Amino acid sequence: MVEIVATSFVAWLLFAAASYKYRRDLGIDSPAAIVGLRAVAALLLTLALFRCGAPVTGERWVRFLGGSALAAVMLVMLLSVAPLRAPRRNPK
Repeated sequence: MVEIVATSFVAWLLFAAASYKYRRDLGIDSPAAIVGLRAVAALLLTLALFRCGAPVTGERWVRFLGGSALAAVMLVMLLSVAPLRAPRRNPK
């Protein structure tokens, strides 16, 4: 389950990097880079699905969806935290 969460977390992070807000902040302008980020993220989610450690039944989907949802919630919480600002020093 930890492998599913870790792989899904990286995939959701790549999807977030391909979104407009974070893409603008990171300075990614190339359409090929955006498609590449999304393709690698989809590949990682597919890999997480096929490496769940369960036979091809409903249990595999439940494990995948549970781990992926947990990773998505962790990422949203991480991205929602406002960064701390360093205090300004008054030069004299």
